[in-house]
Amino acid sequence: MKSKTILIKLTLITLFTVQSLFSQVEYSIKKINKNVYVFTEIWDDSNNGNLGVIIGDDAVLLINSMMRSSAPFLEKEIQKITDKPIKYVINSDSDPFNHHANSYFSDKGATIISHENLQYSNAYCMVLFQENISISLGDEIITAYHTPAHTLDHLDVYLENSNVIFMSDGFKNHWLTPIGPNGFEGFLSGLDKAIAFADESTIIVSGNTSKNPEKFVNSKEDLLRIRKIHVNFTNRVKELNKKGFSPESIVKDEEIIRITKVLEAYPEFKKYLIDLVLEIIENEFANSQHLKFPDLSKYAGIYKTNNYRETEIVFEKGKLYAREKGAFLVELIPISKIKFQIKTARENFLSFQISKKGKVISFSPELIKNGWWERIIKSEKRTKK
Repeated sequence: MKSKTILIKLTLITLFTVQSLFSQVEYSIKKINKNVYVFTEIWDDSNNGNLGVIIGDDAVLLINSMMRSSAPFLEKEIQKITDKPIKYVINSDSDPFNHHANSYFSDKGATIISHENLQYSNAYCMVLFQENISISLGDEIITAYHTPAHTLDHLDVYLENSNVIFMSDGFKNHWLTPIGPNGFEGFLSGLDKAIAFADESTIIVSGNTSKNPEKFVNSKEDLLRIRKIHVNFTNRVKELNKKGFSPESIVKDEEIIRITKVLEAYPEFKKYLIDLVLEIIENEFANSQHLKFPDLSKYAGIYKTNNYRETEIVFEKGKLYAREKGAFLVELIPISKIKFQIKTARENFLSFQISKKGKVISFSPELIKNGWWERIIKSEKRTKK
């Protein structure tokens, strides 16, 4: 009887703890106009998180669903504004904060809309598209379009009549944005596409955002300012790297410090500068390696494990990718004719086996033990079909 009493007490404590944790979810809500809102989820760390709420005549559209644990609270906040059902969710990319609650809203009747590459993540997907898609909702025309910024599945969302662009992780106003697998040129292309849409009145909404409520949303001027900082930072890193400076020396460079110190999150995030430096150096290396290994098409095909798990190697626009539905999509950088690095994942490789006749017959992942990629890709040999 005593053990049962203890169990009940522990259960009540657990429930109280979970409820207390969830009760901390709160939102700052900015009304853009009668139909468009920016919800900022307030976090305890150095960021907050934005999402979009667009209200039509008989339905609501969300730009990003956030985490599953916060979905009921988000839903209640939306119900304070409108009693219309949430019928659409657009995902910006494969960051869990942008898709984790997809199934929660789809179970209640929402259609989930994502870029086609999102199917190669653990996100719940429904409607997939390649380049762009437009939806008319009440007085608003909502266009989601693919950009090469940040991830291979990234979208910006443009509200034509309200003059708002949701850029999610393609832009930060308080810190540098990881440039992503398409490199610096791809990142700039994403920024420039938004800049081309924008005028002096356009409202720019990032995903991760400032802790300052006055900077939860931004302007074209902010985009141009951040673009200039990124260009100066990247050019300086390349210059120092060519001179033989180590990444550790580059982050201590006075010019690097001057360029980044103006950003709001510098005191908290300066320790991550070395990761951004390494990303730039790695992208430069990747570009040079592609020039050395022009013939990559022979690696393309379907590869299977003994338990029927399938990985597809795809050759597109001169680049090689490995992808698996529900799991991963990565670019492969040739180190040699048999060894390929997973781009932006240092010390993680796929090693291909080639027959005496020169045919590619299989590959084996060589992944950091107990690391992120070992959990996603799994260290199992795949044989070409």
